[in-house]
Amino acid sequence: MNKLITKLHSISLYPLVLIFSYTLKGKKTNYKNYFCEDTKDFEKLCLLKVKCENYSFFEKIRLFFDKKSELYDKTLVSFDLDISTKPEENKYFLFDFFKILNIFHSLSMLSSRIPNENIYVSLDFEKQRVDDLKINHLLRYSLLTFASRKVDKLILDKSLLKDEKSLLAYETMISYLDNTTIENFTHSGNLYVITCKKDKKKFDIVWSSKEDIELTDFNKVYDKFGNQLTKNIKITTSPIYAYH
Repeated sequence: MNKLITKLHSISLYPLVLIFSYTLKGKKTNYKNYFCEDTKDFEKLCLLKVKCENYSFFEKIRLFFDKKSELYDKTLVSFDLDISTKPEENKYFLFDFFKILNIFHSLSMLSSRIPNENIYVSLDFEKQRVDDLKINHLLRYSLLTFASRKVDKLILDKSLLKDEKSLLAYETMISYLDNTTIENFTHSGNLYVITCKKDKKKFDIVWSSKEDIELTDFNKVYDKFGNQLTKNIKITTSPIYAYH
């Protein structure tokens, strides 16, 4: 009986959660020390720890609205990722990674058990060999959490990046994003653009989720490893950093 009541409660909340996920705007501005390698810094916090597999969230709704639970300092959502799958791809024709991220943020915001602040996110892909395709996907998963402005800390164990080029690509991304201000995030069709400002310089982080796209004029463009591109520059599934 209790399980039935809990399920009915989740069903009743489901429309509200979806509405909030589409209407709540992220407000994070300070991205200093945004990237973490583990959760040791949070050991003193009381965290609502939620594990998300295959973008499932419905059965997690009850955790946010359990009146008998303790009061939490923060929500930590651990995404168990298949990084051979691109984050922009819809699962079951319904939700992509960015939409699921917004849903968990809205659950945390709606809950009376958690302060109305941004969530922590952990990206987990243990035992998956990272190649060039997968590092592109992992960079884009990370960039989407960044662009949401709804995540206070992104946790990723860099020791899982066994390949030197993959580690370089990830650390290059960190060097661009750390202590950066987001001015805008747009995506139209397959094109994704995050406009940032750092040290009085403005740049775009750009990628395509599918086919290549011609690049408009920029002063300087760098690839995911930080190498400057000088000819035949296109927007591809590999993120680039393009200065205005």
